[in-house]
Amino acid sequence: MSEHDLVAILKKYKKTGRASAMRRAYFRAFESKMIYRTTKTENPETTRQMVANILHKFR
Repeated sequence: MSEHDLVAILKKYKKTGRASAMRRAYFRAFESKMIYRTTKTENPETTRQMVANILHKFR
């Protein structure tokens, strides 16, 4: 893919309407799951609610 093609794809991606809200919701859930998984490995006492509270503080 050329640089021109990548730029065109990214512009099209940014312009999507309803799909962008769905995409944001998906990535928000994905972020939460990934943070939980990585934190759980280091600290077994971590809960999903703890992760949700921390993410809420950042938003």
